[in-house]
Amino acid sequence: MVDYPRSVGVAELIQNELGELLLRHVKDPRVRGVRITRVEVSPDLGQAKAHFSRYGEERGGEEELEEGLRGLERAAGFLQGKLGERLRLRRTPQLRFYIDRSLAQSDHIERLIQGLREESAGEGGA
Repeated sequence: MVDYPRSVGVAELIQNELGELLLRHVKDPRVRGVRITRVEVSPDLGQAKAHFSRYGEERGGEEELEEGLRGLERAAGFLQGKLGERLRLRRTPQLRFYIDRSLAQSDHIERLIQGLREESAGEGGA
């Protein structure tokens, strides 16, 4: 999707509102720990791609992410309705949710680096 000034502003509003709605109004336990990482809105404001990650016991493991996606998809109609009320747009963008794996990947890389550091420190002290 190409960035247009209006769609970028609407994307920011949607990201903020979704975060608030997920935190305070969605009771589905599958969306606990879900964080909207970015939103892209089509130039005609007809569709919004909401990318998310999830934090919890497995720190964004694949099963947790898939569970979060199912919860978000289940809540999409409710969320879209609430966005319509809050944003007062002529037409509320249709929500689609996508898993953002970049945070889980960076966490995995960080753990690998930490493991190498610990291994190197262990060899140096022998």
